[in-house]
Amino acid sequence: MEELLSAIDAHFDEAEGWIRIVDANWYADDLRVTLSVKMNDDDHPQLWEVECLETVEEQISSYGSESILLTESSPTLYPYIAERFDIFFSKNECNSGELLGLLTSICAKFFGNITYLQRFLNLKPDVDGIVSETSGKLGNFPKPVMEELVVKLKEYPIELSVISTGNPKKWNGNEFKEYPSLKSFEIGKSYIIANSFSAERA
Repeated sequence: MEELLSAIDAHFDEAEGWIRIVDANWYADDLRVTLSVKMNDDDHPQLWEVECLETVEEQISSYGSESILLTESSPTLYPYIAERFDIFFSKNECNSGELLGLLTSICAKFFGNITYLQRFLNLKPDVDGIVSETSGKLGNFPKPVMEELVVKLKEYPIELSVISTGNPKKWNGNEFKEYPSLKSFEIGKSYIIANSFSAERA
């Protein structure tokens, strides 16, 4: 990956260049994607193959982008690495539509995608769902999202109770284990979350 990222850092012109995912193939739990990288107007597109080992999540688009990033701190990693918290509520007098809107806007702020809410919310994200109840379990949220939610809801007629449930875990066939070290490889709005990445010129 270092060769690819260094080449882009040295030669990529954000005004003229673009990066696109032009192919993607699964091999068991591993994902291989082919990138077409045009550094600038004077350069021909280069093809790079990126191996994403032990991929746990991906969202891929073929749209070109001017940005590429490999990081261990992206919000897209929160569902896998951030401590989780159950949020319980009582004495809820909030308008259900307004409460659902607040939850949705917080998810959009962190993840740029409102569909993340259904991963954390107890029951479906619907105005007649959990947000319409007087009391209950709101959901299980990553720490950064929980903290934002608690601060925002101080202004609303609802009481909260927060309990840590520890770090996220997955079933390996024998027991629940925490996820290994993960990174997020991001190209525009596309991302791949995996254990390790490598790249070579095709």
